[in-house]
Amino acid sequence: IKIYTTVLHGIEKVDFPKKIGKRPDDLIRRLCKLNQVERLGNKKNGISDIKKHKWFQGFNWEGLRRHKLLSPLRREVKGLLDHSHFDMFPPDTEEPPDELSGWDKDF
Repeated sequence: IKIYTTVLHGIEKVDFPKKIGKRPDDLIRRLCKLNQVERLGNKKNGISDIKKHKWFQGFNWEGLRRHKLLSPLRREVKGLLDHSHFDMFPPDTEEPPDELSGWDKDF
């Protein structure tokens, strides 16, 4: 219910954590406007408005287009089966409960 209420109130009512920063906060809010006409990237200049946003300042769009960007993460992989950079979790042994809400009775 809380998520549904938040969605109804729109992106302007969402409180992002302070560690996100103002630039990504602004980009997300502009991309998620309820009214499609107001969304960044959906105006006269199209995708250029997104590319020119301050959060992307200094981003190498041409390198992205040419598939020439280097990954900011450097991980040494010891072989095809090396999974050392992934978290380990125990297997899930619980069975999910039966879904009995009836939401699909008219399908």
